[in-house]
Order: sequence, then C-alpha cells, then structure tokens
Amino acid sequence: MAGSMRMVSVGRHRLAATVLGEGAPAVVIEPSFGGCAEDWTEIAETLSAETTVVLYDRVPYGASSAARDARTPAAIAADLDGLLRELAVTGPLVLVGHSAGGIYVRAYAAAHLDRVAGLVLVESSHEGQRPVLDPLRSRRNKLDAALTIPAIIRESRQSRRGGDRWSVIREFRTFNKVTAGQPPLPPGGLGDRPLVVLTCSPGNPAVPVPVWQGWHGLHQDLAALSANSRHVVSPSDDHYLNFGDPGLVTASIRDVVRCARSGESLASLPDLASVVAPSAGVPSPDALSPDFRGAAILGPGVPSAAVPSPVVVSGPAVPDPAVPGPVVPSAGASDAD
Repeated sequence: MAGSMRMVSVGRHRLAATVLGEGAPAVVIEPSFGGCAEDWTEIAETLSAETTVVLYDRVPYGASSAARDARTPAAIAADLDGLLRELAVTGPLVLVGHSAGGIYVRAYAAAHLDRVAGLVLVESSHEGQRPVLDPLRSRRNKLDAALTIPAIIRESRQSRRGGDRWSVIREFRTFNKVTAGQPPLPPGGLGDRPLVVLTCSPGNPAVPVPVWQGWHGLHQDLAALSANSRHVVSPSDDHYLNFGDPGLVTASIRDVVRCARSGESLASLPDLASVVAPSAGVPSPDALSPDFRGAAILGPGVPSAAVPSPVVVSGPAVPDPAVPGPVVPSAGASDAD
C-alpha cells in the first residue's frame, strides 16, 4: 500500500506526487492554501486499502517547483489534469478539496465533468465568500488580512511549507480575486454525483458567531451543487478537519467512493459517525493559512459542545437545526484559505 513519491513534469512545473493502493474510482486529494501532501498521509494510507489514492504537492509547496503562472483555479486544474495523465490515472475520480483546494477541485470538475464520480469538500472555500464574510469580520481580522503579504514575506520557507514567497503571494492575490467572483459550476451542476460537504463546528474563539454562520451558509450553497448531497457539521471546531476529525473525513470519502461504485444515494447510507482525534500536528496558525491568520478565520465563538455529534443535512434545502439563522449567500460567494 505504501507508494513512493515521484517528480512529474507538467508544462513549466514539476510536481511531487504519490500514488497509493489500487482500484476505482481514484481518490485525488487537493490540500489547502499553504498545505501539502504530508498533511493527508494518514488518511490516504487508510483509504489506499480500498482504492487508488493520489497525493500531490500543488505548486509551489512541498517538493514541487516554484509557480510559473498566476495560480488561477483554471491553471491549477490544468496542472492536475496533466499530472493525472502522466501518472496514468485515467479512470473516474473522487475529488477531495480542503479549504482553497475546494475551489481548485470544482474548477477541475467544471472542465472535466465526465471524469468526476464524486466530490468531498472539507471546510471548503467558496468563490463568492468575500462579499458574504468580509462585512462580518472584526476590525482586528481586517487588519490582520491587510498584513498577510508582509507576513508571508517574513516567514521562513519551512513555515511556507516549502513554497517560495513570490509564488505563495501570487496564489494569495489570485485567491482574493477568485473569492469575490462567480462559481464555475451552477446549482445542480454536478447532477446526481455524490457530494459531501464538511463544516467545522462553531467554537473557535477567534471566529465571531456571524462569521461561522455565514461560512455555514456558504457550505449550504455548495451542497446545492448536487441532487445527491450531504452536509455534515463536525463536532470539531478545527478548520483542519484532516487533523481535527480525520474519522469523519475518511468516512465521508468512503461513502462517496461507495456511492460512485454502487449508484446508491448518500441518503440511503447510515449517518456518518465521527471519531475526533487530537489536533497534534496541525499546521501553526502562523504557517500560512490566511483563514487562521485573520484574513478569513472561520468559526464562531459558540462552544463546541453546542454540536455534540455530526449534524447531517440530507439535502441542500434542509436547514441545519444546530445553526440559528445561517447567512445564505447570493450567487458568487467565497472564503480565504
């Protein structure tokens, strides 16, 4: 099950990638802004007992090269498409996108919908989040956001997860534009492909309640991309659910793989059970993610105990009873990874 890392040339970039396991559909994991493949190793190794898993370092992180483009979602999706071709991963795909990675996998799905068997969006950013979340942020959050680029310049390469500062800044600037734009897929754009959207619980003291409610509303909007969707609120208030609630993330991916293989609907499956793991190993709030630096901290000050177990919304139109009055975004909303 253990795979070895390969360096793959795609256009002007070199990408570090690892393929584990075998079987279809292949699970492809797109990390967050400032994230890299190693953040997902444990989950990938678990899933590789059941199907193929592709882990890679998006340019410029990990062992991959510096960026030679503007790091738009379309360019990142093109890199991923070229990588999969070089790796001979040619069958159906279950795309897993964390935070900004959620935007990038949706860009891939919009361009290659025929290859997409399902999606799992983990604390995903949204293309229209800035008009929704920015007005809800505190003055301190807004100040921190304005200082993000100077902070990236000051950070060590290790803190930037191997990324050179100018590539990281380029991605951040493009991300800010994209998250005040329009989504690449319309409501219902995934048809009945299985889609699970995972949201952290309220409870992060750095995140005001209205911001978390707006975030939750944006995720309800994402759940409307498929007629076969499930929106789950984790008991963990950690944006990095791959560390804070790996059991829920793994179970969600397994469910989407199962539905993609069998044609079952997500609604026919048992509710997801969560095993919350310690958050040891979570990237430092100072190590890159604007979500946690203040540019887009996502989570309210409501205690985590308010959501004692995963709250499942079977369809995008069903309100989550744990969330009083979520702010539902207008077309084109987004968050900052």
